[in-house]
Amino acid sequence: MKRTIFVLIGVLGAMLTGINPASAATSPVDCSAGGYTRAYTSYIPTNMQRGAIDGRSYNIGAAMTYDFEICLDIPDTSTFTIEVRIWNNGTQSTFVDDRPGDKVFRYSLAPSSFWQVYGTMTGPGSTYIYYTWHEKRL
Repeated sequence: MKRTIFVLIGVLGAMLTGINPASAATSPVDCSAGGYTRAYTSYIPTNMQRGAIDGRSYNIGAAMTYDFEICLDIPDTSTFTIEVRIWNNGTQSTFVDDRPGDKVFRYSLAPSSFWQVYGTMTGPGSTYIYYTWHEKRL
């Protein structure tokens, strides 16, 4: 009985002081604070790779270098693996970011390249999960 009372007092104290359980913690990434110039909201089937998750089938570069910063806003219980496939003068390279939760990442592209962005979101099977892709050129 004493143990039950102490647990109840601890839970009540946490509620009164505004402390949330660790499992309810949210991501420290805030995409609304980054000055992003483009936002694209879409959905993706879980556990399947899909192309054009940035809202573009292909990105074609001219004689310029491109540096992008991306902020990805996803549900806190999911992981979204990003894969950027870059083709430049007959060579191919890949950038992958598979950290869980909301994320900010950057990638650079050489002149005269084209690229496509793929993604795979983990989550419950046979569902669709919404995400928002925030983007700015640096």
